[in-house]
Amino acid sequence: MKNKIPPQKIGAESEAISIITFENAELAKAHFETVKKRFLDINSWELFAGENKAEFSLRDEKGNLILDQPKVGNYVSIKIPLLHNPDDDGLDWVKIEVFEEEKEEHYEAVYIRVRPTPNPKSSTDEITHFLKSTATSNFFITRKGKEISAEVYARNEVPNSKDKSLTEKIRNKLVAIGGMLIGSKIQWEGLTDGLLKYEK
Repeated sequence: MKNKIPPQKIGAESEAISIITFENAELAKAHFETVKKRFLDINSWELFAGENKAEFSLRDEKGNLILDQPKVGNYVSIKIPLLHNPDDDGLDWVKIEVFEEEKEEHYEAVYIRVRPTPNPKSSTDEITHFLKSTATSNFFITRKGKEISAEVYARNEVPNSKDKSLTEKIRNKLVAIGGMLIGSKIQWEGLTDGLLKYEK
């Protein structure tokens, strides 16, 4: 599945990987079901990532909040703490372009890939995100035998400054540079750790 991550060609990249290992595969199988429920509940990612992290909301093609499991063509709105998008709704937007699942006896995986996109509520085709559309975020949960991992691979991250006001350009560069240096890794490590959290 990881061969489907777009190759790094431009800008920044980052990775966040969390792993938990159980005594046996049966315990891992049972916990993977919990991890999967958390992973597919994008509206609750903020709760798993910890305090002062971005807020995520799963949206339909009109930008309305939905409570279903994610699928290709859905949108995800993102509210960045402290540095909200100066657009009317204060949100950054990505679109789900890949959603895949695999399940075998000793292996299970779910993969979601998102890319910056225009606001579905807007009539323009201008990207409403602090990164250009070259960027992707690639989310995986995987069980191999008795080991479970949650992983995020950010690729080709370039600040979005095209056709933006000065305020938007400054904000996007601050968010993007902060993300490319440390923010993305902190955000995603909080999420990957939270997705795997095991409570006996």
